[in-house]
Amino acid sequence: MPPTGFTKNTAKVKVESVTAIVAALLVLFVAMMDPYVSVGIAATLLVALGTCEFVKRHEQETGI
Repeated sequence: MPPTGFTKNTAKVKVESVTAIVAALLVLFVAMMDPYVSVGIAATLLVALGTCEFVKRHEQETGI
């Protein structure tokens, strides 16, 4: 049995995948309208994703 740190819940992986696809499509469609808005949305989503991953990792390490 592999260590629990390396296994992920299948539902969480699917939700993360769908979220990434929706974010990518949003950026693509907005880029057709206004490239500056597209850059702002892409940067915001990237920061939000990084923050979520940081919080998840911190919670796993501290056991909260």
